Amino acid sequence: MVSKSLVFSAAAALALAAGSPAAAAAPTSSRATCMLLSDLVLMQYQMRKFHDMLKSGSGSGTGEARRLRHWLDGHPQVELRIRMRRAGLQNFERATLDLMTRHKGLLEIHRRHGPAKALAEAERLGTDARLQTYAARILPLPCNFAPSEDTPGAAMSGLGRLKDLPQEAAIAGSLLTLILGAAAAGLMQRLARRRLRLSRRHPCALPCLLDCGGHRFEARIVDISRLGAKVRVGLEDGQPVPLIRGDVTAAVAGLPPIEAQTSRQDHDYVGIKFSRRLARAELKKLLNRNAAQTAEPLTAASPA
Repeated sequence: MVSKSLVFSAAAALALAAGSPAAAAAPTSSRATCMLLSDLVLMQYQMRKFHDMLKSGSGSGTGEARRLRHWLDGHPQVELRIRMRRAGLQNFERATLDLMTRHKGLLEIHRRHGPAKALAEAERLGTDARLQTYAARILPLPCNFAPSEDTPGAAMSGLGRLKDLPQEAAIAGSLLTLILGAAAAGLMQRLARRRLRLSRRHPCALPCLLDCGGHRFEARIVDISRLGAKVRVGLEDGQPVPLIRGDVTAAVAGLPPIEAQTSRQDHDYVGIKFSRRLARAELKKLLNRNAAQTAEPLTAASPA
């Protein structure tokens, strides 16, 4: 049955969809575009200074490398890509990210092997020519640059103009979202109940043999579920129980050996997790045997 909060949410979604259509996205502000262009111009300037330092062969060019690294660290590629698409500069996106990636590699070579190795790598990759082509494209752009309306960059997302969404589609989408949300909540609740049934512990006192690393211990299962059990290991003469780790095998009368892994140990109590979950019939059989063993002493103690 659908809860009251779900009904109220559906009513709110319908009322919102039936109201006035959403306002069109506002155009990108010229201030944001100016700041982006300023960042890109500063990027190519720092890269140019870094290349000039490599060509001069000066060993005291760590300042240029540090300033370029600082700019690259302060402008993550994902954030810069979003800003460029919003400003309609996605045509510069590939070249910008390519230059950033190449110069990160050159900075690492410069740090490890010095300017000579970095210069050789820059010449091999043709980074200087790419930077000159990029600067010739980005520098002439005006601060208030705005793409033409028929380009994909005209939209805030940089993916083209947004199509008008019909009112019927908005209502159907809201209802579908609510239905899927309710179905997902019901599924999660069902899975939680199933997990709770599987992990439910049943107290018992079943004798067993615990094999671990070539050693065999006489033990007793004090509680059990379909996923695991808690076992108490008893040694003669009050000797301390050694540390039990890794894979173990629990042998219980009436069932084939049960493979398990140790999950924790507290003195003589060991928690084990079964490699496979017990079947309901197997668990029921163990609990019935435990009930019969518990009832036998009571019958023997009762008067004839």
